[in-house]
Amino acid sequence: MTSVPLELPLRPADAADLANLIFDHAEGKPLSSDVRNRLAARAALLKFQTLSPFLGSLERDPVHHSVYYLAVDAATPDGASLPLLLHMARAAAPTSSIYHKPLLIGRMRRPDGSEMVINAIPFGPGDRTNVETFAARINSAFYPQPQGARTTITVEEDYPAAFHTFLAIRKHTGKNVAALSGSYHAAMWAAIRAGWRSGYTTAADLTAESGAITNLSGNEGFSRYAVAIPATASCLNEVDMFYHQIRRARAAMKISRAFDLELDAANPLTPEFLRALLDFMRERGHLPQLVSPGPVAEKDLDEMATIAQHFQITLSFRYRGEPAETVRAIAKAMSGRLNYRVRHAAEAQFVAEHLL
Repeated sequence: MTSVPLELPLRPADAADLANLIFDHAEGKPLSSDVRNRLAARAALLKFQTLSPFLGSLERDPVHHSVYYLAVDAATPDGASLPLLLHMARAAAPTSSIYHKPLLIGRMRRPDGSEMVINAIPFGPGDRTNVETFAARINSAFYPQPQGARTTITVEEDYPAAFHTFLAIRKHTGKNVAALSGSYHAAMWAAIRAGWRSGYTTAADLTAESGAITNLSGNEGFSRYAVAIPATASCLNEVDMFYHQIRRARAAMKISRAFDLELDAANPLTPEFLRALLDFMRERGHLPQLVSPGPVAEKDLDEMATIAQHFQITLSFRYRGEPAETVRAIAKAMSGRLNYRVRHAAEAQFVAEHLL
């Protein structure tokens, strides 16, 4: 572990109170949602001065069950928040083999006389390696997943607020609509802090020139790829090449998780072109999972929905400020199976009210 700096990012006493709470009420029990919720309620009564815990993120070490990991925000002197991952272990437990050289917060004695050690690891949306390690080594449920037949609302900005909204939607409707686009590791970081283990999608927007995707490098971990295509006959062969390029790039990074392909029309698709496109892709065995047809005239919605149902794909729409009646008409035509892309949580809440 690293040497202790002159000023720690949080008070050891706050960290000790939090660790004692976890050892007292989680030790020897399965880490369920109920346990995490009870811990969150008890933690709220402790009124920490220098940290804010995200109890939904609480996980055990997969090998050493008396070792816990928890995402927190430390309060900095200038009033900002420093996102950290706390590593809390009984002193007899081995040093973490998952995160190397953590910052020692303190070695404290518990009320029962045993000792515990608390370390901190940088854990912000930009700490990509540490975020990836959490999903890879601690709980793979935080990896993004393909959409499948779920209806989703894909949010582009402010991922923590998005997960807060997804939680409210699930509590109200029982449906998981969670999807994000933009930054893969920032999305995963937000899912971990929110304790979102129910599955969610992350989408990368890809561009192509001369039949090849130009911005795939560094985006291999996403669970959905939206590739912009022109609605012309010449694009059909390119679409097949896009699929293979994504597959090869992921294989080169040794990523075996499944992914969705979304075709995003650069100009609005007609029902006739959509059918021709999907026929072409089915013949090659690479049907996309989603197609974004662009703005669809209300008179074409039912035909578009029939085509999507025939090929068992999901149509994707972008919210452009249209009224509630339009959202409801799209939802009705699609029989509830669709993706809606929005900018932020407020738009997600509005769309959900009229979509579900």
